[in-house]
Amino acid sequence: MKKYMLAAGAVALAACATPAMAQQAAAAADNGVFYGGTLGLGFGDVDYVEIAPLIGKRINPKVAIGGSLIYRHRSDNRYQKDLNTDDYGASVFGRYNLTPRLFAQAEYEYLKYEYYRANLTKDTDTANSLFLGGGVTAPLGGRTSMYFTALYNVNYDDDAFVSPYSSPWVLRLGVGVGF
Repeated sequence: MKKYMLAAGAVALAACATPAMAQQAAAAADNGVFYGGTLGLGFGDVDYVEIAPLIGKRINPKVAIGGSLIYRHRSDNRYQKDLNTDDYGASVFGRYNLTPRLFAQAEYEYLKYEYYRANLTKDTDTANSLFLGGGVTAPLGGRTSMYFTALYNVNYDDDAFVSPYSSPWVLRLGVGVGF
């Protein structure tokens, strides 16, 4: 299977079957508001696009909250007919800085997602995911830093017939650039 991946700006890896993601985060303005999001692209037998703009607010130097809208599209051409799915949702998050480099994070996500049954009929379901975990940041110079986040979906059901995620773990690796 040939795969071509395109990532703009930074790379984020997720255990939710995303082949490549690019994530950009902007630094907080004087009022503590920050914005950014995710742009994920993957091309091959399964094409993948994710767009997830994000906005947040630093409550104080240790606490930040925010939210994101989510859109994902997949096109799978490994079968006799192309299988196209679209996912829509939103998430809210809270982050607590344990040290200048380490943070704890909680994130709730609601997702309406499409999937195909064995007979290739399309169906829709919803998922409520609660991700808990943390991460580490490392400055790269200027207003740029690298981060790694590991989150565990406590609502993940291994016995579920379908799920928008292939694992309870979501791992993100990216670069944040302040503007």
